[in-house]
Amino acid sequence: MPQVPSSAVTVIWADGIATVTVRGDLDPVACSQVRKRIASMIGDDLNRLVLDLVHVGDRFGAECLALIAVARHLLPPGCVLDVCSANPALQGVLALEGYSDGVWQRH
Repeated sequence: MPQVPSSAVTVIWADGIATVTVRGDLDPVACSQVRKRIASMIGDDLNRLVLDLVHVGDRFGAECLALIAVARHLLPPGCVLDVCSANPALQGVLALEGYSDGVWQRH
């Protein structure tokens, strides 16, 4: 029987906006792969990075926060990070971190 990945990542680019959608479990291997995907797309032509974590399980909050931290660190000045999550605990942490409606901008 073929191995089924624990998570799936899709990236869609359009007009300076990259949307990274993560679905499923964020085990250490999957989290590393997502970090690499994020790092590979960061560049001067990126205006907005949408990190869609809506379909990631609640028990992967720490991994989601790690992905957000990597994205924030790598974004070019003026780029907006838009985080979408259905996890109430993660939304609370984002609010404490200064996200307004899931949006943060690098200055």
